[in-house]
Amino acid sequence: MDKSSKNGSVEKALSILEFFSENTPFYTLQQLSKESGYPKTTLFRLLCSLEKFGYIRRAQTKGEIQFGLGWSFLEKAALVKEQINLKELAKNIMISLRNKTNLTVQLAIQDGREAVYIEQIPSFQPIRVYPEIGRRVPLHSAACPRILLAYLPEEEQKGFLEFHNSLNTMKKEDIRSELSMIKQQGFAISKGELAVGTMALAVPVFDAQNEIIASLSVIGLENDRLFYDTSELISNLKEASSSILSVLKS
Repeated sequence: MDKSSKNGSVEKALSILEFFSENTPFYTLQQLSKESGYPKTTLFRLLCSLEKFGYIRRAQTKGEIQFGLGWSFLEKAALVKEQINLKELAKNIMISLRNKTNLTVQLAIQDGREAVYIEQIPSFQPIRVYPEIGRRVPLHSAACPRILLAYLPEEEQKGFLEFHNSLNTMKKEDIRSELSMIKQQGFAISKGELAVGTMALAVPVFDAQNEIIASLSVIGLENDRLFYDTSELISNLKEASSSILSVLKS
């Protein structure tokens, strides 16, 4: 299937989802075919694909199979809501951290096997070095994502590393060792992994149940004098993380 065909299939699948509403939460295959104008064979194939990823579910009423929106929407809606609340609550603390360090401050969360940067406060320096908001990177890449990976349960870490066939056995062992060290010391450091010549430090952000919900980082040029001694930056990061936790609890 070429790219244009794939895009067409995605558009068709998304257009199907638009038919579901509060007034019409369920459709039979025949009803939805009539509403959408798609042949039943095409429609059924698209519905099965959406069902596979949890965006469509089947329900049987009076012996008739109907289709409705799946539970994945609840999960994604909760994720978006959490992001919005977390961004709003953390923003002033991130600004304060930027003002104190004059480094770019970032906030990232886990979404599946990736980290997503959901907020950033740019430094005042003319040269800006940071991933843009919304950028997705593998959990093992750079300080901010690796914090999220380090605090996953051991079985989830194992599953993530096994999934990445691009990582050889030695690299996986190196990552495992680093993850253990990160969790022990409570911070992560990376150099030039997402942008050449940069350095980043990150710490976990916990919720009231002591579960990790995000990672907080500062990033700048590797030759910045602030990185000559990272102890103060790490202290500032941990203080900011604690402040976010206090706001979440209030």
